[in-house]
Amino acid sequence: MKCVTPEYDDFVKSFMATHAANSKPTVKIARKLCDTWPMPKQTTTATIRVAVMDSSFNPPHYCHGAYIECMGIMKLKSEDQRQQKVGEGQSLDIDAFLLLLGSQNADKPQQGASLAQRMRMVDMLATTVAADETSDTWHSWKNRDEFDASNLHNMAIGMVNTPRFIDKSQAVRDIVRQEYKGSDKPQVLCFFAMGWDTLIRFFDAKYYGPDYPAEIDQFFAEGGRIAYARRTGFLDSDVEELFVAARIAPYLCFIYELELPERVKHISSTQVRRAISENSHGVHDTPPRILEYINSNQLYRD
Repeated sequence: MKCVTPEYDDFVKSFMATHAANSKPTVKIARKLCDTWPMPKQTTTATIRVAVMDSSFNPPHYCHGAYIECMGIMKLKSEDQRQQKVGEGQSLDIDAFLLLLGSQNADKPQQGASLAQRMRMVDMLATTVAADETSDTWHSWKNRDEFDASNLHNMAIGMVNTPRFIDKSQAVRDIVRQEYKGSDKPQVLCFFAMGWDTLIRFFDAKYYGPDYPAEIDQFFAEGGRIAYARRTGFLDSDVEELFVAARIAPYLCFIYELELPERVKHISSTQVRRAISENSHGVHDTPPRILEYINSNQLYRD
């Protein structure tokens, strides 16, 4: 499968030179897979709901794609509904999807593929989700009609220069309003996809300093939302222990649980890198176009 995606060396170089050391949280769009992004059609609306998958993408894999698809397809209950065992699941009604490569990570040093190489692989992942109609066991949609109703085609990719979600949310709202073509700027709701380990870190005071928990209050008050998934290796009892904590109670109505397909629950970038290094079965946990690019550039061999 020949890689025909654009190269992103110039984009990454420009972003890093202009924004990497900039204290202003910034998102820069590298490519829109839909010309009208952030709107799925040439219409205006008072509120735009954006699903955001932000990651180091080192490398991208099927679980990243599944998060995005589940946010577009599934009917979800908020955590307060789930805890109280009331109500029915509702669609998040996502209008637009955004894959963001972080220029820095709060916990992980940069290693493996370069940022320009990762941006190219993010493009391939976006194409796999937004344009690949091949039926596969990792997909969340069951048929083409369900896919068409999900707005998954309305995808963009880019970079963000800050590791904290409170700042990412502001940067996403800013870029959505900037790209919006209507005369009146809309309210923007940002639904961030998170693994369970990331959700734990989100509520950890060490990432906020003296403004904790005021910055968490601000994140949700200004339109931040969370869609998380339980992953292989984490106990259900740990999940329940977090959500019954009094400090989390005010935020449960803004948090939604995704049910990832069993096929992808075990996948992580660490596991994929190890599988590539060892040439083991786990190489099949990343889309073929990404695997071909990894192999042709001899990535993750050490």
